[in-house]
Amino acid sequence: MQIDIQDFPLVKMDYSGEGKQTIEETLQIFEQCLQRKQAFVFLAGGADFDKDPSESVADRRAVSLWMKQHKAELHDYVKAMYYVEQSSVKRLAAKAFSVIYGKFWGHPMIVTENRDDAVRQAYELLGLSSE
Repeated sequence: MQIDIQDFPLVKMDYSGEGKQTIEETLQIFEQCLQRKQAFVFLAGGADFDKDPSESVADRRAVSLWMKQHKAELHDYVKAMYYVEQSSVKRLAAKAFSVIYGKFWGHPMIVTENRDDAVRQAYELLGLSSE
């Protein structure tokens, strides 16, 4: 996964594998977002929900432990993940996965067809102007 916080409060996440960061780097970036003490959303794309995850068991444990340690902050500041997927077949897989995602992370995963819709919805959720 590659995370870009340049457009905070939109935190971009690319699961396609290009420029992949380590799990330690990813969690440090998540902590930087939480330290801002400001509501934000994830804007993501590039995952294959119908395939086995490429994360190792150790990475999944690290994420789970980190999430448990930051549960209150995640609840306070992360408002949603907007997942962009143009393929209708992959969108169905993402929507099915969104139930598991929401239970684990505690915020909704909203699947959209295009980035413009996701950004518009994200700004509305955050109560911000998109201009």
